[in-house]
Amino acid sequence: MSKLLQTWVWAIGLCSIAPVWAQSAQPKQPLPMGVCPLPTELFQTPIEPIANLPKGAIGVRSERSDLDYRTEVASFFGDVEVQLDNQQLRTEQAQINQQSGAINASGRTRYTNGYVQVESENFRLNSAENQAYISGAQYQLVASGARGKADILSLSPQSVRLEGSTFTTCPTTDPAWQLSARTISLNEDEAFGEAWHAKFELFGVPVVYIPYMSFPITDERKSGFLFPTVRSSQKNGFELEVPYYINIAPHMDATITPRYMAERGLQMQGEFRFLTASSRGQYNLALLENDSSRTGDNSRFLWRVEQEHTWGENWRAYANGTFISDDDYLNDFGSDFAGRADAQLYRHVQVDYLSEQWQVTLRSEDFELLGNFRSPYRTLPQISSYYTYTGPFGLDFDVFSELSHFRNQELSSDYATRLHLEPQVRFSLEQPGFDWLAELGYAYTYYDQNEDLDRGLQENPSRGMMNFRWRGRLNFERQLEINGASYQQTLQPQIQYLYTPYRDQAGIGIYDSTLMQDDYQGLFRARRFSGLDRIADANQVAVGASTSLFDSQARELARLSLAQIYYFSDSETQLLEQQGAIAADRSDLAIETRFRLNNRWYVDSAIQYDMELNSTRKSQTSVEYRKDSKNLMQVSHRTVTSILDDNIEQIGMLGVVELSPRWQLASNWYYDLHHNRTNDALIALQYSDCCWAMRVSAYRRIDRSFEFFNGQPVIGEPEFDTGVSFQFIIKGLGSDNQSLLDLLEQSLFGYRQPFHLSN
Repeated sequence: MSKLLQTWVWAIGLCSIAPVWAQSAQPKQPLPMGVCPLPTELFQTPIEPIANLPKGAIGVRSERSDLDYRTEVASFFGDVEVQLDNQQLRTEQAQINQQSGAINASGRTRYTNGYVQVESENFRLNSAENQAYISGAQYQLVASGARGKADILSLSPQSVRLEGSTFTTCPTTDPAWQLSARTISLNEDEAFGEAWHAKFELFGVPVVYIPYMSFPITDERKSGFLFPTVRSSQKNGFELEVPYYINIAPHMDATITPRYMAERGLQMQGEFRFLTASSRGQYNLALLENDSSRTGDNSRFLWRVEQEHTWGENWRAYANGTFISDDDYLNDFGSDFAGRADAQLYRHVQVDYLSEQWQVTLRSEDFELLGNFRSPYRTLPQISSYYTYTGPFGLDFDVFSELSHFRNQELSSDYATRLHLEPQVRFSLEQPGFDWLAELGYAYTYYDQNEDLDRGLQENPSRGMMNFRWRGRLNFERQLEINGASYQQTLQPQIQYLYTPYRDQAGIGIYDSTLMQDDYQGLFRARRFSGLDRIADANQVAVGASTSLFDSQARELARLSLAQIYYFSDSETQLLEQQGAIAADRSDLAIETRFRLNNRWYVDSAIQYDMELNSTRKSQTSVEYRKDSKNLMQVSHRTVTSILDDNIEQIGMLGVVELSPRWQLASNWYYDLHHNRTNDALIALQYSDCCWAMRVSAYRRIDRSFEFFNGQPVIGEPEFDTGVSFQFIIKGLGSDNQSLLDLLEQSLFGYRQPFHLSN
C-alpha cells in the first residue's frame, strides 16, 4: 500500500464549490447476521465516516490516486471509498470530475445513501444534480431488507426508480415470491412502492399479471387486498375469503370481505374501526342475502357494535352487542365475537358517572338465549347508584339504590318495574396479621308487575329484610428451608357468619336472578343468587383456609384452598322449583389447588365434593406445559354430576409445538366419556419462512344445531361437521398476526386460562 495520501481536489458541489477529501482507510468490523440474513450483505464492512467532513464536500480514501490538474479529473485506485454527505461508495477505481460534478466508478461497486444499498459493475453519480445511475444492479432497502435486481436503477434524493426490475422480501437467491415489473418506483418518504406492468411470481412461476399496483415497503397501513383464505367443510362446501382493507385515515379504517360458500352463496362481511384520544369503536356486519341451503326465510346476518367514550374525569359510556338472524348462525358460520359453544348473547349499553363518593350508572341490557327457551327479559332501562361515606370511629356508610324496568322480549304484556333501596353500615379493620369486616344492612324492594295469575305472581309485592355479615381472617407466614433453598409459606384461615331472615318471595317474578357458583371464593359471598329477585335466607358459618408456598423471588409455587359452609337452619328460598333450596347441614367441600412445578409445568384443579354422598359433584383438572406461545401442551379432565341424567365427563388435550424454526403443529381433541364420542378435534400444520408461510388445518366437531319440529328440539344421534382450511401468507406485502394458539381458541372448546367450574 502506498503512503498516506492527504490532498485536496476541487469539484463542483450543489450551488457551491465542494472539496474532495482523500484519507487512508481504517480497519472495519463485519456486520452481525440476523435471523433471516440476505445471502450477501452489500456492506459487510461499512465505510468508516470521515471525521469533520464539511457538508457538500466529497471525501475519498484509496490506496493510490492520480490528480490531473489540466482536465480537473481525479482518479483513485485500490479499495476506493467515497463519501458525500450521507452517500457512501466503495469500488475498485473511481474518477471525480470537478467541472461536471460527476463520479464514475468501475469494477465491483457498492453504493448506499442510507435508504438503499446497490451493487453493480457500472456506476455514475452527478453530485451537482444529486442523481445516480446504475446499470445491471442488485439492490437492497436498508430498513425492510426488501431486495431485487434492475436493468437500470436511477437514484435521486428520497426516491429510487427501477427499470426492468424485481422486488421481493425473501432473503434467498431463489425467492419463493417476487414482483417482476417493467418499472418500480420507491420513495423514502412514502411507506409504499408502485409497480407498472407487474407479474406476481410464486416459486418462479408467474401467477397473475397486474397493470398497476401499490404495495407496502414498511409496516404502515395501506388500502389493498389482504391474504385470501381457502377452506372446505361439509356444511358450507368450498369457501373462499378475499379481504380488502381500506385505510380511511390515521385513526380509522375498514375491511370488506366477500366470502363465497359453494353450498350457501356469497356472504358480504364488513368491519369499521376508529380510535381517538377519548373514544374507540368497532362495527361489524355480515350478510348472506340468500342461503341456498335453506328453505323459507333464508336471509342470514350478524351485526355487532362496540363503542367506548370518555368525557373528562367523571363520565364514560360503553356499548357492546352482537345480533344474529337465527340460533344456528354461529354454528353454521362461526364468528370472532362469539363461540360456537355459547348458549347466549349478552348486549348492553351504559353511561357511568364516577366521583369520590358517587357511582351512578344508566344501563340497558338484554340476553338472547340460543335454543327453544322462554324468552328472557330486557332491562329498559336500569338506573343504579352507589354512595359511600366514611364517618367517625372508622364506620363506612353505603347506600345502594336501583330502579329497573323489565320487559319480555316476545310478550309485550309481560313486564315489571322494580325499586330497590339498601342502606348499609360497615366497620372494617386491617392489620398485617389479621383483618375483619362487619356489615349490617337493610334491603327493601318494591315491584309493580303486570299480574300473571297463571304463574301465581302478585301485582305489587314488596319485600324488606335485614342482613348481617361478619368475616374475619388471620394472616400467618413463616420461612422454610427445603434442600438448601429458602421459601416462604403463608396460611390464611378465615371464617364468616351470615344471617338473613326468611321472606316469602313466591309472588315475585324472576327477571335477572340465577344461582351463582359455589367455588372457594363463592362460599364467602354475602348472597347466593345474582340479581335482586331472590335474596336467600341464611343462618350459616363458612369456614376455610388457603395456604401458599413462595420462592425467594416471590413466585407462588403451590396453593391449596379448602372451604365449607355449615348451616344452622335450612334455606327455604327457591329460584325455580327446588333450585336454590337447601335441606342439608353443610355445603359441598370446595377444594382448589395450583402447583407450579417449575417455570414450564403447572397443575390446576378445582373440586366440589359432596361429603354426605361421598361423590364429586364438579371438578376440573388440568396439567399444562408452557414454554412460550409456540410450545404449549395441556391435558384436562372435567366432570359435572347431576341428579338428572345430564352428567358431563370430558377429557381434553391440546398442544402447540414448534417442530423446528419453520414448522409448527397445533392440535386439540375433546372426548365425551359419558357418550363415548369425540365432540371436537382439530389439527393444523404451519410452515413459516422468512418471506412466506403456509397453514393447513382440518377439524371435526359436533354440530350444535337448534333445529325444531313443532316447537320441540329434534332428538336423535348428533351430527358432526368436518372441514379443511388452507392459507398462503406472503410476508412483506401485508401481515397475518394470528397464531396457531389463536386458532385453537376459536374451536368449540378452546384454550382457556384460568380455569373455572362452570357448565
